[in-house]
Amino acid sequence: MSRKTSPSQKRRSERTALREDAGQVARRDRLLAWGCSAGVHLIVAAALFWPRAAPPPAKPSTTILVSVLPTPKPSGPPDQADPGGSDSAVQPTLVRPAAPTPVPVIFNVSDNSDLLTESQLAGATGVGERGGGGGGGCDLARAVQQKLRDDSLVRRAVEGADRLGKATMLWNGDWVRSGGQDGKGLSAVRQAIMWEVAFAPEACRNEPMHGLLLLSLADGGTRFAIGSGVWRWSDLLGERRGIQQNR
Repeated sequence: MSRKTSPSQKRRSERTALREDAGQVARRDRLLAWGCSAGVHLIVAAALFWPRAAPPPAKPSTTILVSVLPTPKPSGPPDQADPGGSDSAVQPTLVRPAAPTPVPVIFNVSDNSDLLTESQLAGATGVGERGGGGGGGCDLARAVQQKLRDDSLVRRAVEGADRLGKATMLWNGDWVRSGGQDGKGLSAVRQAIMWEVAFAPEACRNEPMHGLLLLSLADGGTRFAIGSGVWRWSDLLGERRGIQQNR
């Protein structure tokens, strides 16, 4: 007689089968989970360590000057080409020479019109010679000459005007300008003479004089000529001019 399976045994076998199925499903799920996790990790690792091309370093910005050349003119037909050379030859540029600019040249020419030659001094009277010092008790010519010899400013003025050792026309009715001097009559010499004449007695100032009178410095070569025709010492002070104007 076959032994029948009891209900309790049947249930136990079913539960055992269910457990086995559940265990297989759990193992399969764990394997799938591990596989997915491993795949994700592999993808992340590949993304991190995958070699990538580095961007080129940035170049510093520079300014580039571009020169635009004019478009060359195309060469014409052979009959229009320049004679004596090919169209590709560089023709020289003719530069017109600049006109020379005139440069002014200044020549300083000394004015020596006040200097006298020996022929011009012929007939002149020196101090102490007959008629050279005036008549009576006046000898104003000698007093004026001595004043010129004693005054250091006179010699300095003569040297500055390059009149040392020369005969100079000083007064011929008016004071004469010497060389490039600003004033007339070598100002230091003129002032020394006028100063001596101004303090002389009136009779001596008004005493008539005749012709050219020479006054000399101590060296004897430096001479000053004064006078013209008939004149008076007071004329050197401008008194005659003032009298004529009043008349």
